[in-house]
Amino acid sequence: MRAHNRQQGAALVMTLLILLILTLLASSNMERTTMQELMVNAQRDGEMTLELTEEVLREAERKVHTVVVLSDADEDGPLYAAGAAPDALDPSTWTDANTYAAQDTYDDWVAEFGIKSLAVPRYYIEVVGDVEGMSQVTDVVMAGRQDMTAGDIRPTGFRIVAMSQGLSGNARRVVEVYYAGEL
Repeated sequence: MRAHNRQQGAALVMTLLILLILTLLASSNMERTTMQELMVNAQRDGEMTLELTEEVLREAERKVHTVVVLSDADEDGPLYAAGAAPDALDPSTWTDANTYAAQDTYDDWVAEFGIKSLAVPRYYIEVVGDVEGMSQVTDVVMAGRQDMTAGDIRPTGFRIVAMSQGLSGNARRVVEVYYAGEL
């Protein structure tokens, strides 16, 4: 009888050890799954933020052709003279006084995705100057004809910097483009 009792106790201990190992494996798998979900959400948020920032750049390009008056360019912004633009990576740059609000893009995204907590994206424009020579034309997006540099009329170059924050508020993208067009 004694040998039989020792076997039942050993089976119980072995069962508990196996159960402990299975619990540890399940817990580890849950942590890994949670981490993967966080990474996928962060990647999605970053990609959506980049798409939003690109939409802001298109809004800024439209503004160049419809609203920008070169004599308004100065050191105070949001339309800056050449060399006067602030540091795009400095968070204090992105205020109402220094930048334009991309309200049209914001309104479109809120209507499309129904997001109420999205921060209004912002941008500023720096007048770079006349674009001279075909090599400079191929380095920027041109609006209009290809022969704009041949005569007295030269396209004006602009540096456009846009910033937007992601849907979660954790992602932020700052994108800079050079744009040229005849005003």
